[in-house]
Amino acid sequence: MNRPQPSQPISITPYAPNLWHTLMELRRYQLAEEGIIVPTDEFSDQPQDVGRDEYEWDYHHIAEIYLRGAGGFWLAWCESDPAGHIGAQDLGGAIELRHMYVRAEYRRLGIGSALVQVLLDHCRTQPVKAVELWTAEDGLGRILYERMGFKAANGPGKEYSNLDYKTNFTPGDDEIRMRFDLM
Repeated sequence: MNRPQPSQPISITPYAPNLWHTLMELRRYQLAEEGIIVPTDEFSDQPQDVGRDEYEWDYHHIAEIYLRGAGGFWLAWCESDPAGHIGAQDLGGAIELRHMYVRAEYRRLGIGSALVQVLLDHCRTQPVKAVELWTAEDGLGRILYERMGFKAANGPGKEYSNLDYKTNFTPGDDEIRMRFDLM
């Protein structure tokens, strides 16, 4: 595939159940970038009823995890090609940005910034105090988030009680906490 040009139209759409295959295609790209090759037929045709202890349980419970309250999940497209996604969970007055991914060949075209902006614009219309996330201390994500106005934090804010349980995620030693205050 030729590298897309910044002039190609980018669109962002809210996740809907009919986009499950597209989301799993993006997930397959993401895993391949990490050196994990998963055959297409190993991805389910639809979300499965998996428990919290199962790998990627949140993808299988998008409506429950991301699409309730002020949360949301969006997919980015470059023309008709899926290019990335962002998912944020409502924790009760605060949003946890849990998933952010842009395919390698679509990076540095403004897609990541557009996804984060859609999330922030959505949150501004909701009774949300802040958006927080974990990211690699020295990763490209940190640069993007800082450019978007996120600040490094000394840990989860007071609105983020029981964060590990609510998100079923424990950050790695190389991750830092970042926060964007909305109020």
